[in-house]
Amino acid sequence: MATMKEVQGQAAAILKDVAGTKADIHYSLDAALSACASGPEDGPKVWAIISGDDASSANSVLKALGAGQKRLAIVALATQGPISQLQVLRAMEYGDVYVAAAELGSKAKGAVSEASGYAAGTSVLLFATSEVVRGDSQWTAFSYDPRREAAGGSAFAADGAQVRKEIQSFLARESLLTLVAKRSLPCESTEGGSGGLGEGLADASKTVTILYTSDTGHAEECAKAVARQCRNGGYANSAVRCSTLDAFDIGAIGSEPLIVFCVATAGKGEFPGNGRGFWEKLNARASEFDGKLADTKYAMFGLGDSHYWGKGTEDSRINFAKPARDLDEVLERLGAQRLIPTGYGDDQDVDQYHTGFGEWKNQLYSRLGVDKATASGGEDDGPVKTDEVIKTETKQLRGTLKVALDDITTGQIPFHDTKLIKSHGSYQQDDRDLREERQKLGIENAFSFMIRVRLPAGYCTAEQWLAMDDTCGKYANGTLKITTRQTWQLHGIVKRDVKPTMRAINRACMDTLAACGDVCRNVMCTSNPSVCSRKLMDEIVGYTYAMHDHCLPRSGAYHEIFLMHGEEMAEKTQILGSTPLEEEPLYGLTYLPRKYKVAVAIPPCNDVDVFAHCCGFIAIIKDDKLLGFNVTVGGGLGFTHNNQKTHPRLADVIGFCEPQQAKYVCEAVMVVQRDF
Repeated sequence: MATMKEVQGQAAAILKDVAGTKADIHYSLDAALSACASGPEDGPKVWAIISGDDASSANSVLKALGAGQKRLAIVALATQGPISQLQVLRAMEYGDVYVAAAELGSKAKGAVSEASGYAAGTSVLLFATSEVVRGDSQWTAFSYDPRREAAGGSAFAADGAQVRKEIQSFLARESLLTLVAKRSLPCESTEGGSGGLGEGLADASKTVTILYTSDTGHAEECAKAVARQCRNGGYANSAVRCSTLDAFDIGAIGSEPLIVFCVATAGKGEFPGNGRGFWEKLNARASEFDGKLADTKYAMFGLGDSHYWGKGTEDSRINFAKPARDLDEVLERLGAQRLIPTGYGDDQDVDQYHTGFGEWKNQLYSRLGVDKATASGGEDDGPVKTDEVIKTETKQLRGTLKVALDDITTGQIPFHDTKLIKSHGSYQQDDRDLREERQKLGIENAFSFMIRVRLPAGYCTAEQWLAMDDTCGKYANGTLKITTRQTWQLHGIVKRDVKPTMRAINRACMDTLAACGDVCRNVMCTSNPSVCSRKLMDEIVGYTYAMHDHCLPRSGAYHEIFLMHGEEMAEKTQILGSTPLEEEPLYGLTYLPRKYKVAVAIPPCNDVDVFAHCCGFIAIIKDDKLLGFNVTVGGGLGFTHNNQKTHPRLADVIGFCEPQQAKYVCEAVMVVQRDF
């Protein structure tokens, strides 16, 4: 094991290699602080290399941070375990401080480079020798850079999937306290008071509230694109608020200097579900706000389909983007000032609503002074991506799910991952009853996940039932819901428990693959045991399993994201191998345009409602022997959500197939639905 002096020599060599041979290096904090005080304020970093093996050195570091020397850079060296990374992480509490932990060697050079360029405050680095890192199974390499947060990202970034529990707990606490403080604590006033007041007023005027209402997510994506642009254009993160209409406190509308609305259309010119409450409250309290919105500016973007009720019809003309037009009229009548002309996105345009949104947002960004900024950390937002584009670009349902589920700084996953996780049997949800309260606190919604099990024919053993009961009590909200499609759902699972829940289900010899999403869903089968003999029922259930297994996605994403964990799995390859390009044999790159539902009925019982399914199989039985299946197709198609002029059709019987042909017929019908 190397001595402290030898390790100090290695650290000094790294500093000189990165910061230059003339780097100002000291071996005590007092000497480094004296050098900082005697030198120019805008000079290069002054380095202090100290021991990080005892508690007294950690206390010395925190005391040095209190001096507020921006030029000071501390390198604490750990040569023996166990390592207390939490001590160095607490340096974040001192404000604008760069903090990093890395293994001494080549990986430390990146941290030194970032610390050297950090001029906003002190830099604190923890370097551990290779022997110490190997002896600490919980070691977490990370960096905490406030510059990333200012750019709209997360200041904390772990170099790997593992984050030790005490760091997770610390970050969760700090995240909540920081968000509440931004909403609650007053700014410090400067000497004399007037300077601080003027600065506070200037900050207050540079705020924007972005509200959206949407059933499909299109208006939400437009709203979030505006929020990202504002943050990257100079608005403070805490000054940009983005939420649904219903989560907004209607009583505060008169105190908002600027509100941007992105409003979609549902049904016959109605507000979507997460905006109806706002609309009702605004109308109910209109007399209260009359003439009191003179200081409120607003911009309105409405989404709709000009041919939804038929091309050129009166219904289409009246109902196109009606919620946005109605809200615009009411706000104008109450005295609010329109910032720019109202914009409209029409699904009949070549690029759907993106065409109108592109024109409208350019005007908005120019008026807000953020048109020169680049959204999304260096990439233009561009048009909101369709589900098909998302599925194509995310490596066969992988996306960033593996990393996103391990991100402890937020309870949600990115928008594109919410589309992908459906195909793995889960939906991201949030507690609607807490939205308004959490919005006022300035913290994100109370996100959780629903997980649905794949259970063809609704078949399970007593042992599997007990395992699910135990799992829902350990990870979910304690309830195990039985669905109308013969399976289970668990609700209220927080993000950190999603993977453990999936693994618990897997240990019970079940999975959630294809339980949701644009794939072949759970295949149902008549469950009434009196319709045929036990032997025949087992045979038909076997064919039900065969159909679903045959039509399952073949991507290895499910296993890689949810089941593979631990050092013993580090060298494992994908389920489909390590070929450069993986593509589904049945689903291709885009999967299906909609969900594909299949059911097997055993006459005379039709408890599965076989004629309401995309593909159905009616068992033909003679003398207690299964001859085959009559095949039905097209059930449930022809219906457009919220369009009362459409209705779902009943399936048609198209022919007969033998039992062993059923899975191939199921595939053929699915492929037709995929392509046409």
